[in-house]
This record gives sequence, structure tokens and C-alpha cells, in this order.
Amino acid sequence: MYKVESLEQLMAAVPVIRAAVPADLSIAICDLEKFLAYWPGENINLHIQEGQLLHTEEPLTAAIRNNTPLRADVPAEFYGFEFTGTATPIHDREGRVIGGIAVQLRRQRELRIISDQIAGSLAQASTRLMQVADGASELAASTQQLLALAQRSGEQVSETDKVVMLINNVASQTHLLGINAAIEAAHAGDKGRGFGVVAQEIRKLSNETVSSTRTIQDTLGAFKTATSQMGVSIERIASIVQEQAATSEQISAFIEEIQQMSEKLNAFAQKL
Repeated sequence: MYKVESLEQLMAAVPVIRAAVPADLSIAICDLEKFLAYWPGENINLHIQEGQLLHTEEPLTAAIRNNTPLRADVPAEFYGFEFTGTATPIHDREGRVIGGIAVQLRRQRELRIISDQIAGSLAQASTRLMQVADGASELAASTQQLLALAQRSGEQVSETDKVVMLINNVASQTHLLGINAAIEAAHAGDKGRGFGVVAQEIRKLSNETVSSTRTIQDTLGAFKTATSQMGVSIERIASIVQEQAATSEQISAFIEEIQQMSEKLNAFAQKL
């Protein structure tokens, strides 16, 4: 039971009480019929006017009528913000109820909403990051396979180059054989004329073969150079992808740590 000399004495003490309490409060004092004074907080204002009559369903009215302190959590639907309110009857020195005092403390609903949003955003970011990490791992495996294929292609080009060199040697021997056949045909005179035509065609074929093998060698050389450059690029990509995968794992761990901190913040906000 709270006893005072008068409501005026209590009203005079309210500014001291508000200054001493490290919280944003609003305080209202009433007699048995109406509000006598109201001190709004910085972030909580119920717009109570001096002389405003008590409503029959007013918590202060119930507290005074039943001579019982009341406490309630008022949802945001009523005033646009959430707060905890108390209504306490005030007694004079003889114990008679002469009025009441209502105190409102704004609850940090915004803080809980922000922490919930942070937690939700972090959860989505973590999921996205895990997807990126999985994709990076798959890409790393694919680049390794592609690198192996590029190396194998380079080896096959080297083998093909050996075949081309063999064909070139055969063409050179064929060309030499054609020259010898032409010389023998010339020695044979008219009887070797037909053989000379054959020798000429052999030399022509060998020349075309040599020309073709040179073209093939040039093409294979360019392909080998491109394959080598592609291998270097793939190695760089594989290195970057591996670094990204490692970085993604580190960021994921960091996000998980922040998420845990957000949960602690939410639990703290629930107590405010």
C-alpha cells in the first residue's frame, strides 16, 4: 500500500522519479474522477490531458475501484506502439484511496522486429551462400576435368604431329622415287615415255602431300598453342574458384556467428 500526504506531494516528486529512472517512462496521476497531470516520455505519449475524466474501463479506474495494483502489456494495435503499463491506487495516511498513478514503459518491439529481420536476412544469405559454395565446388571439379581434357588434347596433338612427320618423310621418299623414275624414263627414250608420265604424277602427288602436311602442321601448331593457353586459363579459373569456395565457407561461418548474436539480441529484446 502506497501512502502519501497528498496527491500534490506525489506530483511534485514525479520529475525527480523520472530523472532517477534510466528508462523512457510516461506517468499519469489522477484523483478518483479525473487525471490531474501527465508526463509523456520521449518515445511514449498517450496524449492524456489534464482534467480528462477517467473512463469506466480505464485500468486506473479498475485499480482504484478494486484497490488492487494492475499490470498489463498493451499491444501496438491500441496506440501504435507496444508498452507495459501499471496502474496503482494511492492512499492517504489513513489508508483511504484518494487517487492513482499509472506508469507506462515502452517495450522495445522495434528492436525485436529488427533482430528478427536481421536473423531472417542472415538465414537467406546463408542459404544463398551455401548454394554459391556448392556451385563453386562443382565448378572447381568441372574445371579440373576440363584441364585434364586440355592436357590430353595437347598430348594427342603431339602424337598426331608424329604421324604428320611420318607422312612427310614418305612424301619426300616418294618425290625422290619420282625423280629417279623420270631419269630412267628419259634414258629409255620413246619406250619409257609412259613410265615418265607415271613418274611425273608421282612427283606431283608427293608435292601435294608435302604441301598438305605443312598445312596440317601449321593447323596442329596453332591448335597446340590454343590448347596450351586454354590450359593456363583453366588453371587460373580453377585456382580462383577454389579461393572463392574457401572464402564462401569463411563468410558462411561469419554469417552463422552473426546469426547467433542476432538470436541473443532477440532474446534480450524480449526481456525489455
